[in-house]
Amino acid sequence: MTEADLWAAWRFWMIVAGAVVVIAAALLITIWLTARGILAHAVRALHAAEKIRQNTLPIWELQTTNEVATELLATVESIEAKGGKLAEALQSHAGAGGKS
Repeated sequence: MTEADLWAAWRFWMIVAGAVVVIAAALLITIWLTARGILAHAVRALHAAEKIRQNTLPIWELQTTNEVATELLATVESIEAKGGKLAEALQSHAGAGGKS
């Protein structure tokens, strides 16, 4: 192998190595840019999810509202029943007093 052949082989392999480095760098830059894009989408999705969570908090409070409404209904029904008995008692007392 002559000195010219060695230099030719050296240049060839240096070009191949340079091409490999350029391709690897291009792939790394592509991966980096893609990762940044994914991060940007993830941040937007996280902000959207937080807004959705804030907007749906009242839905979770409906359970508490329903429990309080049930308790209020039971109280009103109890007052209604006691009021009815009181009205009957007063009516019967007034009727008995009116006949005397």
